[in-house]
Amino acid sequence: YSGSGLSVLNLNIGVLWRSWIDIRVSDTNVRGASKRMKPTMGVDSFSCANIPDVGMIRLCQVFPYIKGSLKVMAHPEPQYVQKGKVPTGPPRRKPRILLGACGCVAAVQFASICHCFSEWAEVKAVATPASLHFIDIESLPDNVDLYTDRHEWSCWERIGDNVLHIELYRWADLMVIAPLSANTLAKIAGGICDNLLTCIVRAWDYSKPMFIAPGMNTFTWRNPFTEKHLMLVDELGVSFIPGDDAMAEPTEIHSTVRLYLESRPLPD
Repeated sequence: YSGSGLSVLNLNIGVLWRSWIDIRVSDTNVRGASKRMKPTMGVDSFSCANIPDVGMIRLCQVFPYIKGSLKVMAHPEPQYVQKGKVPTGPPRRKPRILLGACGCVAAVQFASICHCFSEWAEVKAVATPASLHFIDIESLPDNVDLYTDRHEWSCWERIGDNVLHIELYRWADLMVIAPLSANTLAKIAGGICDNLLTCIVRAWDYSKPMFIAPGMNTFTWRNPFTEKHLMLVDELGVSFIPGDDAMAEPTEIHSTVRLYLESRPLPD
């Protein structure tokens, strides 16, 4: 990578566009530039300007459908999984994964997502009221507890009692919201916490990983608000699992998160 002003980065994105890509930044002529990258060419190679002044940047989000052009979001602290560096030893305990579902059609796949994770991890699930229109509760795994707003209020009676959204946040090693609706994305971006799921997100310790897999129609996805909200969420350190004009497939969500966990030791 060299040059001043508009520079060319040739990336073989093929398989990696949905994962984390690390690029060494060595050009000193673009210091102090914005984090926004503006690709102007195709997927295999593209031109971009405004590279941030950091030694290593994480290209963690790729938005191929916003405004009809490829958009990449950068984050200065790479949270990637390097090929060949996945440890082979078993974890000391099962990871504790908190799964969240929002009210959109893609929530019909929530049971499948729960089954994928419950085979090897401890799983608890949180559903917004609107998501219950799409989730078949009877098809959820027997070993997965499902929590809703009703549980948030019914378990608290007096000062000193446990608060459910705090207990769930403390319990989890990692959170995955799949699907994430446009409505809940906007709430998270604005810091709104008016249900159990958004209260967990509002209280979340972002030193712990959180993944989101948006599910919304094409027109909503291409709306400028969606891009703005995703950029705000990116600043929190949340990782984005993209799909093709829809929520990513349950198997893709599962494999992304599992690879991440297998590359890191679990806390005691």
